[in-house]
Amino acid sequence: MKHIDTPLYISRPTKKSIGNEYCIYADRIELRCGFPFFSKTLVIKKDDLILIELFKPPVIRTTFWALKLDLADFHEHVGIKRINGFFRQLRFTPENPQEFIEKAREIFRLSC
Repeated sequence: MKHIDTPLYISRPTKKSIGNEYCIYADRIELRCGFPFFSKTLVIKKDDLILIELFKPPVIRTTFWALKLDLADFHEHVGIKRINGFFRQLRFTPENPQEFIEKAREIFRLSC
């Protein structure tokens, strides 16, 4: 197995993430989402990432056009702004949002 295919940080599925799993790799973030009849993995490449921040609920307080992947409206959550994609803003609730952001900034060498 290549190092690039090994997650450097994993946020396990929880009730507030509705069973979704969020992983950070050396070159990307993968958001594995399970919906009632299908599952989807959203991939945010390191080069497409503009911003990763911690937000307080509800999501509409800071943006109207974000794609919510879980119960972000009820919990402190992570917000990602990216260059590409139909939805350029994503909101999701990892097991520990602050730790997820710190790890992403550390791995991708992003400034605050």
